[in-house]
Formats: sequence, C-alpha cells, structure tokens
Amino acid sequence: MSTVLIMTAIFISTFGALWVATLPEKSVIERNAVVFGTSLVGALIVWGLLVGVLQTGIYPTIEVGLAALKWKLTLDPLGLTYAVIASTLWLFAAIYSFGYMSGAQKQRQYFTFFLLSAGITLGIAFSGNLFTLYLFYELLTFSTYPLVVHQGDKEALESGTKYIKYSLVGATLILAALVMLWRLTGGNLDFQTLSQLFPLISTKQTVILFFLFIAGFGVKAAVMPLHGWLPAAMVAPTPVSALLHAVAVVNAGIFGILRTVYSVFGPELLLGLNIRWILLLIASITILMGSLIALRQDVLKKRLAYSTISQLSYILLGAFMLHPVALAGAILHMIFHSTLKIVLFFAAGIVAEETGYVRISELSGVGRVLPVTMGSFGLVSLGMIGMLPLSGFWSKYYLLRGTLQTDSWMLLVVLLLSGLLNAFYFIPITVKAFTGKTELASVPRSNSLLLMLIPTVVLAALALIFGIWPGLTLPLVDAVVAQFFSL
Repeated sequence: MSTVLIMTAIFISTFGALWVATLPEKSVIERNAVVFGTSLVGALIVWGLLVGVLQTGIYPTIEVGLAALKWKLTLDPLGLTYAVIASTLWLFAAIYSFGYMSGAQKQRQYFTFFLLSAGITLGIAFSGNLFTLYLFYELLTFSTYPLVVHQGDKEALESGTKYIKYSLVGATLILAALVMLWRLTGGNLDFQTLSQLFPLISTKQTVILFFLFIAGFGVKAAVMPLHGWLPAAMVAPTPVSALLHAVAVVNAGIFGILRTVYSVFGPELLLGLNIRWILLLIASITILMGSLIALRQDVLKKRLAYSTISQLSYILLGAFMLHPVALAGAILHMIFHSTLKIVLFFAAGIVAEETGYVRISELSGVGRVLPVTMGSFGLVSLGMIGMLPLSGFWSKYYLLRGTLQTDSWMLLVVLLLSGLLNAFYFIPITVKAFTGKTELASVPRSNSLLLMLIPTVVLAALALIFGIWPGLTLPLVDAVVAQFFSL
C-alpha cells in the first residue's frame, strides 16, 4: 500500500499539471480547484506516509531496472523531512498564488509548471539511489525555469539564463561524480551500500568524489561563491521566489548535500578523511558574508535572498560538524527556516502588490496600513534572529549545543555574530514600518489580499506554535538522527 502512495504522491501533481494545461485560460475556478485539490491530496499522502514510517520503522522501497541502472524510490526519515516541508508549504503557496496571480497573464502556464515542480520535488525527496536523485534533480531545474522567467521581460530572461547556466554547471559536476563512482564501484549507486565500498577506493579518489558532489549540489544550496543565480531569480513572481528560497530549489541542494554526507559517505568515513575543517570554513564564510551583504540591500526581496544564502549554511554547518546534536539542529533549521522565510516573502509580496513599494527605504509607516502583514513579518523576523518564543530559537539552540559538543568555539562565535547581524538587517524593517510616516491613507481589502493574507498569518502562527512546543517536531528529527548515528 505504501508503494502505491509513494507513486501517487509524486504523480498526482503531474496529473494535475496536465489537467491545468488543457483548461482554457479563463477557467479560473476549475483551474484553482485542480491546483488546490492535487496540492492538498499530495500533502495528505505525505503526512500519512510520515505517520506510517514513524510508527512502524519500516522503509518501503520501489525498484525498477532501467538497462544497467536502477530507478529506485524509498521512504526514510531524511527524505520524509524534505517531503513534508515541500508538500505542506506548496499547499500554502498555492492558496497565496490564487490571490497574487489574480488578474495576471499566463496563469495556465504558471500553474502548470507550479504543479509539475511539486511532483518532481517529491521525487527528489523519495529518491532511493543517486541515479534517481540525479534524474529528478535535473528535472527540477527545467520545470522551475519557466516560473523564473514567467514575467517574460528582458530582466526575467537574463535571470533565467543565469539560473540555467549555474544549475547545469552543478548538474555536470554531479554527473561527473556519478560516472566516476559507477566505474569505481562496478555500477553500484545505492545509498546504503556505498559507504561500505569506499575502503576499496583510494583516499585521493574519495576526496575528489566528495567535493564533486558537494560543489554540484552546492549550486542550488547557494554556497558561496556558487550563489549568484539566487539574488538574480528575485525577478520571478513572489510565490515563485518563496518556493525557490524556502522550499523547492534551495532545499533540493541542501538535501543533496545531506544525502552526500550521511547516506553516501557517512560520518565515520568523512572524519577519517580529515576534511571537515574545509567544509566548516566554507559554511562559516557563507553565513557571515551572506549576512553582511544582506545589510547593504535596499530592495526587500534581495535582502531576503541574501538572508537565505546565509541561513542555508546554518543547516550545512550543523551537517558538517558530523555530530548527532548538530545534525538535529540542522534538520530543525531546515524545517523552521522554510516556514519562517516563506512568510517573509509572502509579506514582501503583499506589500509590493498592495502599495507598489519594493524597497525598504519606502516602507515608512506601511505597518499602519498593512498591520497584519507587517505584524506577521515582524513576528517571523524574531524567529530568523533566533529569539523566543519563535521556532528559529530551537534550531539555533541545537546548533550552538553542537559547537560545544565538538569543542568548536570559533563556530560558536560565527553563530552568535550571525545572529547579531540578523537583528541588524531585520529589526529596522519592522520598526520603520510601524513608526515612520506614510502618504498611504489605506489599502482596499480585496479577495486577492485575503487569499494572500490567510497563508501568511497561518504560517506565522505555526512558527509561534513550534516555538512554544518544539517537541512537535522532535519525533521526526530524532528519527533522522537515529538513521545515521547509533545512539
């Protein structure tokens, strides 16, 4: 039964995308019903699979031979973490999109690729070997490209070109690693057995393989200096920016790196290679540089983009410490950052749509005109800084514990300094919005605004709930840690 549900979760979005593609452009009600229905069913299936795995501890697998290769899907706690994040937030992004795209051109095209990308993302999450992961990873690039260039103007096309170039370079590095690994292991690309085969490979070959994978997946994870596509992609519609920066693309890169570190190589092997310090240095530089560049950005979505670059490397920092407490912090941050950041982008989109303001310098007094929107933004900003009672506190708490457990005092300094920089570039936005003067008298309360506000407020409330009751996420986090560490 679980294998049927896995296939259904992936392909129901594809079915919905094909359905939407056949509808006339003016069939708004039917199109929205299909998008909402398929997104809801997909999310419910994923949550059902999560409950089943946590209760039974059994990881169902589907395997199909393709010539000498194997197409393999499986359920495990790490993959389900990504699947739950993606499927849940995709549903909220769908509702937000109904309001944001109301009256916009090319809605059929937008929602077709919106749903197609959702199914492909779940394919990445449920991939049971490197070959399947690579296939879905490549497909995600091409399914999200039309969303990036949706506006169709020169800036959008240039940004789309940059996105494709960066993504293809990353995919080429991954493909090179796969070919090399195929030859060295005699055609074995399964996750579980690869770490057992590495003792048969020289240290030099192992290190080359590892960094090919890290660099390849690091493009979508926006690790510096591979991050250039991310700020440029801000020309996309706000729901797309939210999905790129909080759900699908960036987390696909993070997920690929987590798979590389824990499912392919394993903590013991990497500790033996003595390369952990290089990885931690790269993550630390990205955390601090992303925050420093964010401070200088006046365009709100670009500040959020550089914040994303910094925050994603929090996850990598926790993963690269190769310690169970630090990994718990990384998984928690993967969950909480996604929820927090998508709210910030949703709020930025509402402000831009309702007032036309896209720069932070223009936001003076906007909070009095859009109090719910900017209130949600301000609340979630506290979570990004790492303050109670928001969820972001707990992921950073576990990461800080991880630095102490591994005696990594410099990493402790990096995390504390980054938290301070986060406060510097987030708090003034909310203060300016609620204290400054504005020429705006009011903003009309349209149905479009309501559809954008509902997911924004609900997700902000969810961030607060997770902050007050962090134990709600711990069963999944503990399952991921237990998957890779014998505790």
